[in-house]
Amino acid sequence: MTTDREELEALLYQTRLRIEENQKDEMLDRLNKDLEFIEGLFEVNVDGIDPLYHVIDLPEYLREDVQGPTLDNEVIMDLCRSGEYGYIVVPAVPAALENSEHQAKKS
Repeated sequence: MTTDREELEALLYQTRLRIEENQKDEMLDRLNKDLEFIEGLFEVNVDGIDPLYHVIDLPEYLREDVQGPTLDNEVIMDLCRSGEYGYIVVPAVPAALENSEHQAKKS
């Protein structure tokens, strides 16, 4: 399996990546080498080999699921910023997004 310049352009568009024109040949070469390596992995015979969940075979230590004490509703309401009728009130999603520091800056 190899890829060509057209597929590289499509991949760059889909991933919203921009690279300089003079770097595209190097990127295409690296991508083809990576695909060749991955194809080699499919040729490895893994019949009869159990999948690894951990690199080191360790026993799983699971604790017993025991119900503990719960917080009193009045304590929770005292700790939250705003509450109404025993429920925590949070801003609506659009309002939260408008005030988000991660929102894209408008130019």
